[in-house]
Amino acid sequence: MYGGGSQSRARDQKSKKNVRKQVVTPPVKRFPMTNEAAPTSTKPSSFVPPNRDALLNAHHPNMRKKKEIDPKMLLNVQDYHNQARATLTRNAYDYYASGADDQLTLAENQNYYAKIKLLPKVFIDVSNINTKVSLFNNTQSIDFPVIIAPTAMQRMAHADGELATARAAASLKTIMCTSTLSTTKLEEIINQPEVADTGCMWYQLYILKDRDFTKTLVQRAEASGFKALVVTVDAPRLGNRESDHRNKFSLPDGLSLANLMDDLKKNGEGQTTSALNHYFKNQIDASLTWDDLDWLRGITSLPIIAKGVITPEDAIKAHEKGCAGIVVSNHGARQLDTAISTIEALPAISHALKSINSTCDIFVDGGIRRGTDILKALCLGAKAVLVGRPVLWGLAVNGEQGVKEVLTILKKEFELACMLCGINGTEKCSNDFLLMPGDTVMDKWLRSKL
Repeated sequence: MYGGGSQSRARDQKSKKNVRKQVVTPPVKRFPMTNEAAPTSTKPSSFVPPNRDALLNAHHPNMRKKKEIDPKMLLNVQDYHNQARATLTRNAYDYYASGADDQLTLAENQNYYAKIKLLPKVFIDVSNINTKVSLFNNTQSIDFPVIIAPTAMQRMAHADGELATARAAASLKTIMCTSTLSTTKLEEIINQPEVADTGCMWYQLYILKDRDFTKTLVQRAEASGFKALVVTVDAPRLGNRESDHRNKFSLPDGLSLANLMDDLKKNGEGQTTSALNHYFKNQIDASLTWDDLDWLRGITSLPIIAKGVITPEDAIKAHEKGCAGIVVSNHGARQLDTAISTIEALPAISHALKSINSTCDIFVDGGIRRGTDILKALCLGAKAVLVGRPVLWGLAVNGEQGVKEVLTILKKEFELACMLCGINGTEKCSNDFLLMPGDTVMDKWLRSKL
């Protein structure tokens, strides 16, 4: 009995000793992407790096001092993301990286690709992989199925901003879709010697309440040589992006929404987040319907692409209104949180358009980070994918060269994925190479025998 009491007291003392050694750690903020850490910078957006000459963008207020890194160690999009996060201030990084509300759709855009499995086929000649894609009944083409999505305010990432991105697109013989909310005038972007006459530029458009100003933007884009209009259809108002409110986001001094300055000045608007929201609230037309595309078609001869389609019904409406293409998009998960992921929405949209023999080209954006993601999108009916954030990470890390490197990584990964799946050309991509969530190989095989 006494021995047991001694043992009990010894255990109690040991337990108390262990308790004293415990350290209470503060709660960790959760982020939607499990492989990403929270940004560590607490510097305000006005922070100026002390050693300017050591920076790629010495004068740029949205750059933090970077650690030297061997470019050869940047092997994938996530590596560029990590380096960009270490380079950009919180103000700029959060603006680019964040989604709406709890950012659940932001995570799902990327995560749903992992739920789709590949079914490779063997003993197929893959000594030559044709990655070229023809668009709009062979009136345009790109060297590989990756298009640069419209992303706003690129000069926050690099001093050359949209100019550098356009040069990279032209160099790799793909397309850049220029945002209406760019920090460089559309004419300056397309009139660069490396870009002019390459046919690599599309223009993203918001149909504003001020139709005269909207018409002016369309005419400027068409006269400058842009080859298509990408009309955003999912933004009757900006989504709730909480990080921008917490950061009191504003453009750095010296930057502006270059294409809109005349209209912003005319309406007495500034450049802060509240001013931008106010501008959209007053100028973005929440009463738009599909019939308004008839007005747009009446003022331009350019192909019209509807960006922001997420349901089969809307895809069919876009076809009926004569759209040359649609982008299956949820606005980078920056508008409506818990909306369906884009790759999850793609199969039904592809099936719907095929069922009516539509020639409308299908594109998809959101969550593409690997060559296998591109392959899966093409197998589900997309002509090409649009990538936005990966391009921004490349731009932040190394300007034009960084954008080239990111696009080259995706191209090489796509080529390798095709080769290992037994696909020797983009036209050979099909659902036969995929196993969708909830399906089994046995069930898929049995259906093929019916």
